[in-house]
Parts: sequence; C-alpha cells; structure tokens
Amino acid sequence: MIHSDRPIVKIHTPFWAKLLSAISLILLIAASVYLAMSWGDLADTIPIHFNASGEADGFGGKWTAIMLPVIGFFMWGGMTGLERIPHTYNYLVKITEENAERQYLNGVLMMNVIKNLSVLLFAYITYEMTLIGSGESVNLTPGVMPVFLTLLFVSMGWFVFKSFRN
Repeated sequence: MIHSDRPIVKIHTPFWAKLLSAISLILLIAASVYLAMSWGDLADTIPIHFNASGEADGFGGKWTAIMLPVIGFFMWGGMTGLERIPHTYNYLVKITEENAERQYLNGVLMMNVIKNLSVLLFAYITYEMTLIGSGESVNLTPGVMPVFLTLLFVSMGWFVFKSFRN
C-alpha cells in the first residue's frame, strides 16, 4: 500500500466544513430539480460551452445538460469518500507522528473546499444553462466564473501555504 508507513489518525471535520458540504449538495440537487422541471421548455440545442465573457460558443443536444449534474454528484461522492482517508494523500512535507494530525486536517479541509467550490460551480452552470436553454437568459452572469476560479486557486494556495507552516 502506498504510504503504509504513515500514521492513521481519525480527523474530526469541523462543523463549517460539514455545513459547506451539505449546502453544495443541496444546491446541486436544486439545480438538477430545476433542470428536470424545465426539461419541456429547453430548446433541442442548448449551450454546452462558454467563453471567458460568458457567451455561449459551443452547442449540443439538450440531453447533454444532464452531464454536469451527474459529474457533480460523482465528484461530490468521490471527494467526500477521499476526505475519509487523508493518510493516502500526497503531501509536500514528510508526515510524522508529530505533524500527522495537523497535516491530515489541512488536507481534508483542502479537499472539502475544492470539492464544494467545484460542485457549486457545476450547480451554477447547470442552472444558468437551463435558463439559457429555455430562452430566459442569453449569457452566463458576468464575473461569476472569475470569482469561482479566484476562490478555487486562492484557497488551494492558502492550504499549500498552511501545509508548510504546519
């Protein structure tokens, strides 16, 4: 087994991380329900790709709209499972008995934040794609994609920084 020499420590996930996971899952479910309820209103061809300005630049059949929620659910489930086995992660520092709990908690929280930001992005795009596909909107809301990407990369940088400080 990879990293079999590492200590296995039970990590207690903070309440805020559990709450963020619940919120992202609820919003993904809500976006999926909205897609299902709007299915009859969707055009046969819907936008499936957007440029940096939020304008649709790729199109596909309306069945492709199902891909984002499905990927989001698999991502949420898979990454939630990975949060339970932090001793298998790759770390930038050597894991010892002294630093294992701190490093594992940092790794679990990084996984949690990346998972939830990604799932929230999938829920948002599913919602917006449904609005555009049903003619209620034309483009993605401006500025949302840069905000998501900034949050994602800043949070990853923060957790890498904390890894070295732990």
